[in-house]
Amino acid sequence: MYRESVWYPNTVRDAAVVALLLGMTALHFTELVGLMDAGLLFNWLPIQLAYDLVYTLVAVVILYWVYTVAPDIPEEFQEPATGERSTDSDEGTEVKADD
Repeated sequence: MYRESVWYPNTVRDAAVVALLLGMTALHFTELVGLMDAGLLFNWLPIQLAYDLVYTLVAVVILYWVYTVAPDIPEEFQEPATGERSTDSDEGTEVKADD
């Protein structure tokens, strides 16, 4: 199961996802970039705040991209549709979905 996930870089796309997430983790620590008390941008916006805003926007885009490249949930892990009856494999009893 691990080898089929996005975390195991089988393709260039999967390797890019892992590299981007590791890069974003490193860039999260602004002390490494040297932005502590860096001054003002446009004479009113602290550079640290501007960096954090851009970082957040890039993180949202990357998370959306990871969501789109993630594989679908296998059928055995999906919940039954509303109103369907299924059997509980551990006890062999029928379980009715809540209405």
